[in-house]
Amino acid sequence: MTEALQSKLQQSGAWQHLANTLMQVIKEQPNDPLAIFESLSQAAEKNAVSAGSSVQLDAKDVAKAVEALGRTADALYKPPAKPVEGEEEDEPPTEEPVPTESWPFTRDLTKISSVFGCAGVNFGHEETYKLSLAINSFAVEQTKAENVYSSIRFFGKVLGTTRNYYIVECSKKEWDPPAEDTPLNGEPMGKGVNAREFWATNLSSPSDKWTKLPELRPELLKVAVHVRRLFTGDLEAEVKGYPYFKWKEAGYLRAQIAQITHETVVSPTGVYMKDEEEIGDNPDGVVVDPKFEKPRDMAAMLSAKMWCHHRPYIISELGMCSVPGTEDDDEEAAEAKKQMYYTEEILTTLDKSKRSAGTEKWRFSLCSALGVRPSLSEDAAVCAQSLVWPGAYCVVKGNVCVNVYVGNGLRKADRPPIPADPPTPAKEFKLVKEQEDPILMATAETVVQEAKEE
Repeated sequence: MTEALQSKLQQSGAWQHLANTLMQVIKEQPNDPLAIFESLSQAAEKNAVSAGSSVQLDAKDVAKAVEALGRTADALYKPPAKPVEGEEEDEPPTEEPVPTESWPFTRDLTKISSVFGCAGVNFGHEETYKLSLAINSFAVEQTKAENVYSSIRFFGKVLGTTRNYYIVECSKKEWDPPAEDTPLNGEPMGKGVNAREFWATNLSSPSDKWTKLPELRPELLKVAVHVRRLFTGDLEAEVKGYPYFKWKEAGYLRAQIAQITHETVVSPTGVYMKDEEEIGDNPDGVVVDPKFEKPRDMAAMLSAKMWCHHRPYIISELGMCSVPGTEDDDEEAAEAKKQMYYTEEILTTLDKSKRSAGTEKWRFSLCSALGVRPSLSEDAAVCAQSLVWPGAYCVVKGNVCVNVYVGNGLRKADRPPIPADPPTPAKEFKLVKEQEDPILMATAETVVQEAKEE
């Protein structure tokens, strides 16, 4: 009777469906298969239909699969086998871990992203996580290469036509001096526009490497100020346009970063103070004031006088932050040279700074990530947004101050693009009055005289 019933089930397909359902249970291993047996049966039927033809399994195949699964599960709970006496145990090669004490100071991007997220700057969870891993990997690689940085800061994201750039800013306590046979052109590393190094990556794949951007030279910066060109995402691409830019896109990117950094990196007034005793390692000559206390009313920071620049001013005529030749001069001579150019003291407030011009070039706002009115939230953040460089933000939330840039790397145009006027047409050529040929005149007079004589 049992054999006849089994034969009847196999002919009707119920036996095969039951085998497929059991295989579904073995694959998924639910906690309570009896409670969801009906859904498992439907899933097995759907898989069989989508495959076009069901796999012919019998009770022996199912029993073998269950037995193999049991052996695999038992092996997970058994300790590893001990090596036989006289045989050496093969150990996988392991790299010596880099001590975390030697790592440069790097802010956790996954944490500070919530700060500038209050201003509407958000890369998304996946991109933020990938970028955080890439920055940490970069810090480890530089430490292994004995390229010791004191701090690494995420500068921002520069949008390109094909790929984007992700930029980090690296600081050092001591920089290597330039070679003796190399003429000094501009400011050395660790000073002015070259106070920090910048590295870029496209982050299009995990294998993308970080590339160091070149040092900034005055002649490059002077030309880049007048160039207006979108980035492509290729550091080796040519920068076409007018005026002629003979350097690659890496140089143009470095010049734009310098302008953005020295014009938009700001902080609340009082956070930094001048390092007159040179107790810190900040190349800009400022240190954090330990006595600073944030205002209780964050709405008081919605004013230009409550913010200041803590990066030096770039002298546009020189393409540098300092006047050359003033180091060896006395105070009077150095001051006379500085009077020839417009310079600006460090920590100048935005309402007095030429590069900011108060609220005309900045927008201040209260923002909150809680979905309530910022004025009623104790955890409200204050955002300073640059209107000269769209995409530059400084967000202050509690004791955290974050500067970030996300944009196409171009200054806001003073006027819409207008084609240049055609050149003035040339004046028409004036015809010279024809003169009579003296030889022909003399010949004609001779012929007339001879005719009269005859």
